[in-house]
Amino acid sequence: MCSSCGRPQSAARRRCAFCDAELPEAPLPPLAPPPQSPGRPPLSLDLGNRRALVVSGDRLSFQGRPGGGPPLDVAWARVRRLEWRTRPYLEALGLLAFTALGLWAPAREVRLMALVAGALGLLLTALYRHHGLTVEVEDGTRLRWPLGMALRGSAREARLKAARAALEDTGRERGVPLASPGA
Repeated sequence: MCSSCGRPQSAARRRCAFCDAELPEAPLPPLAPPPQSPGRPPLSLDLGNRRALVVSGDRLSFQGRPGGGPPLDVAWARVRRLEWRTRPYLEALGLLAFTALGLWAPAREVRLMALVAGALGLLLTALYRHHGLTVEVEDGTRLRWPLGMALRGSAREARLKAARAALEDTGRERGVPLASPGA
C-alpha cells in the first residue's frame, strides 16, 4: 500500500505506480508448493535456463523464470489437448539483411564481414531450435508456453526431449493427446 496516495501496490515494486513515491519495505509472500495428489509425487522437469515444467497429480504447471511471477498452472481436468512445437531459429536469418546490404559496399573488408554475418545467420538457423508447448483447455483457449531454445545435440536439448517424453506418458495416462505440428 502506498503511504502517499493510499493505492494498493504489488509487493515486488519499489516505487508507487501512480504517484512514484517510494514504497515501504514489504516482504514477498512465500511461494506455496503445488498441491500433491495422494497417488504420485509431482514430477518436476528442469528445462534449463531457470525454466521448469511440473506435472503433478491434478495440475500441469510452467515456471518461465523464477521471480518473474507465479507459475502458470492448469488443472488436468481442464486440459483437452497438448501440442509440442519445435521450430528452427529463424530470427537469425535477419543477419542476411546485412549480407545483402554489405554486397554493395565499396570496401572489400565490409563485403567480407557481410558474408561472414550471412554465414553465421545460416549456421545459427541450422543449429538452434525453439521449443514450445501449447495447452488447449476445455473452453478452447490456447496457452502458449515458451520452453526455450537449445543447440542440437546439447544437454539442454536432451532435457527438453526427456520433458516431452514424460509429458507424453502422463498425457496418455490422462487421455490427453500430445501432438506435434508435423505429425
